[in-house]
Amino acid sequence: MSWTAIMPIKPWDGAKSRLHDDAGARRALARAFAQDALDAVLGCSVVGRVVVVTTGDEVSEHARTVGAFALPESADPGADPLGAAVRDGTAWSHERHPDEPVAVIPADLPSLTSDALAALLVAATAHPLAFVPDANGDGTTILTSLRPELLESGYGPGSADRHRSYGAVELQAPAALRRDVDEFH
Repeated sequence: MSWTAIMPIKPWDGAKSRLHDDAGARRALARAFAQDALDAVLGCSVVGRVVVVTTGDEVSEHARTVGAFALPESADPGADPLGAAVRDGTAWSHERHPDEPVAVIPADLPSLTSDALAALLVAATAHPLAFVPDANGDGTTILTSLRPELLESGYGPGSADRHRSYGAVELQAPAALRRDVDEFH
C-alpha cells in the first residue's frame, strides 16, 4: 500500500506562538520542526506522496524543492484552519488517489523518524480509521484512513475522544510519534 501523507504546515512566521516571545526564535523553531518532520515523512518507505497544505510561500517553495506537493489552503478556512487544511489535503488525495490510504501527519513531531512512521502505517492498514493520541492522551498527533473519503478529522482540544467517537481505533505508538510540540514547559 502506498500512503498519501497530508501535512498541514502554518507559515513559519505565524507558527508556534506559544513557544517563545521572540518572533525570530519561534520562526526558527517552526521551520526546523517542519523541515525535520517533512524529511522523515518523505523518507518513509510506505509513503508514496506527501501533500503539504499551507498558505506560506516559503513553506510551499521548500515543500516543492524537497519533493512534496504544495497545496494552497482554502481561501476561507473559517474558525478551524487546521480542519480546513485536512479537508483540502483529503480532497486532493480523493481526486488523485481515491483507493489509497491517507495519513494526516503534523509538522511538530520533532522526534519523528521514517522507520517509526512506516511501522505505524503498516499497523494502521488493519483499521479503516485510526489515530495516535498525543503524549497527554487527550489530543491527536497522527490520523489515518484506508480511503480518503473515510477520513473524519476532529483535531483540537479533546480530539482523542472525538476521534474515538468517529470510530477511529487508537494505535499504540512510540513516544516519538506521540510528542508534538504545542507549548514550552
